[in-house]
Amino acid sequence: MMSLHLSARLRPLMRLARRLLGALLLAWAPGSFAAEAVTVTDLAGREVTIPHGAERVILGEGRLLYTLAVLRPEDPFAPLVGWRDELRRFDGDVWARLRERFPRAERLATFGKAANGEFSLERALALEPDAIVFDLAAWPTLADGPALAVLEAAGIPVVFVDFLTEPDRHLAPSVRLLGRLFAAEARAEALLTLRRQSLAAVAARLPERRPRVLIETAAGLHPDCCRSVGDDNLGRVVRLAGGDNIAAERLPGVFGRLHPEWILAEDPEVIVMTGGAWQGLRETAVPMGYDTRVAEARAAMTRLIESREGWPELAAVRAGRVHALWHQFYNTPFQFVAVQRLAKWLHPEAMVDLDPEALWRRLHDDFLPWSAEGAFWASLREEAP
Repeated sequence: MMSLHLSARLRPLMRLARRLLGALLLAWAPGSFAAEAVTVTDLAGREVTIPHGAERVILGEGRLLYTLAVLRPEDPFAPLVGWRDELRRFDGDVWARLRERFPRAERLATFGKAANGEFSLERALALEPDAIVFDLAAWPTLADGPALAVLEAAGIPVVFVDFLTEPDRHLAPSVRLLGRLFAAEARAEALLTLRRQSLAAVAARLPERRPRVLIETAAGLHPDCCRSVGDDNLGRVVRLAGGDNIAAERLPGVFGRLHPEWILAEDPEVIVMTGGAWQGLRETAVPMGYDTRVAEARAAMTRLIESREGWPELAAVRAGRVHALWHQFYNTPFQFVAVQRLAKWLHPEAMVDLDPEALWRRLHDDFLPWSAEGAFWASLREEAP
């Protein structure tokens, strides 16, 4: 039994040795690796050489699958050997569609959250990936530990992308980096062109006045009120849409909690709640997504407001300027759609000719391997067509 146990413990080290030997052989073979690889600067500022058209990749952030679905719509799971599978738990409607169309997804190895130290280095080495992609939030944890050094010594490129913290600056280079990794540069640029045109359409119409906006993330998912965003993430969406995020100076990090009394004192002009396919987690959560109807979201928003002391008297509630957005806009390359939708709520007259519904359908028709049915935004009061 002892020898079997030692053998199991030694197998990852033997694989590491084989990878090191392979890396040395590639280095000695002139031009063999360079022809199939590209050098990029990732979002941690590191220069990394990655394979072009990698076919054995680990996604350290599961929601990167949304970007991969754009780049490889014929089968976004084909180039993967493992991933962090948040979609199973938190995006059940999307996961159901992906699992039905791409059953191989069920068999992928799964990983914990790298930012929390839950990423299994031993499992990653055993899969012998061509590359591993992490979100930038994992950089501090991985940089302080042994993981990066071990992976790099094994000849496994590691790159960091960011759709979470500074989407206005980081989203485009992240999409381009993934486009190069998966040999899908043309589709990456096509998505970025649509994004650039959509944001320019908003910027060209923005009036000077910026309504005061409260973003409540994952509304009703937690028993306490209220989680929000600072000056990053959806806070940047508010800014691009021509709003003033009231939590920007209050919350120093990306996310944080606002005291209910502070919200009542601030009395925002517009409130935007985010929701998702979370009814199995907490029935008070605002439903949003591919299996949701607008009426369901509106009913949940109404119940949530009526359950909170002082909320029915808020200016935004009395004016009917309470809205809901699909939560997954926060960590996908589709934030430009949320900018258009929010801009139209904040500045209805200036943005009268914008059509975020048509933009959302176009995104699905041209880029994604599933259709756009469902509800991805809603308003407390029914809007005029």
